[in-house]
Amino acid sequence: MSDWSAANWNPVEEELSRWSGLGRRCAFWLRDDDAVAAGPQLDRLLRRCATAGIPLCLAVIPAEAGRSLADALADQPHAAVLVHGWAHADHAAPGARKCEFGPERPADLRQVEAERGLSVLRALFGGRLFPLFVPPWNRMAADMPVRLAAAGYRAVSAFGTPPRERGGVAWINTHLDLIDWRGGRSAVPPAALLDTLCRELRERREGRRGPHEPIGLLTHHRVHDEAIWNLLDRLLDRLAGHPAVEWPAVGALCRP
Repeated sequence: MSDWSAANWNPVEEELSRWSGLGRRCAFWLRDDDAVAAGPQLDRLLRRCATAGIPLCLAVIPAEAGRSLADALADQPHAAVLVHGWAHADHAAPGARKCEFGPERPADLRQVEAERGLSVLRALFGGRLFPLFVPPWNRMAADMPVRLAAAGYRAVSAFGTPPRERGGVAWINTHLDLIDWRGGRSAVPPAALLDTLCRELRERREGRRGPHEPIGLLTHHRVHDEAIWNLLDRLLDRLAGHPAVEWPAVGALCRP
């Protein structure tokens, strides 16, 4: 973490100070993908979020979700469950980017699987489930939002800027992926992450992004190494209690 320095953090702190000076707070949220079962990595993430006093949204793979996960969350009031596709299976055409709910498959079949995922996780987690769909690999066919609304979903979460046409559901995206998937699958360089964070804050303050669009952190606890855990710790140490930052529950983020 040699490039996590005051020089890199100072622009973020200055931007947050501008928010405070305006009497405003920026909403953040944390989405963790690919949850299926209890384990030491999940326990570590749950403890970290509880210590920081922030909600955790677990995107759970319905086809693989086990009772151990429900048991692990039973006494974790800060954790909510989201629907992460159906089986996290790639059905994309050869040579195309991975996608489970892409246009290569019949729309009716995609909707049935989305409905099944909602039903399976509701039976397993009850009221802890929030009807938000997280497409595997953060992509899906353009007709899926309308299909998801018909299936009973209130929201979608992918990565980056939400589309203009939102298909009758709220969009709550993530923006800061802590893993460098193309560069060794360890922690993303902190300087690059902080540059992105600063830009996301500035765009919201200046009105170039929706005034209520939260900034989403994206993690994958099952594949974290110590560098990724360290990066998450440092971010939460700075952001969890900052006066210009708030961490609403996922339901409060679902604005039309």
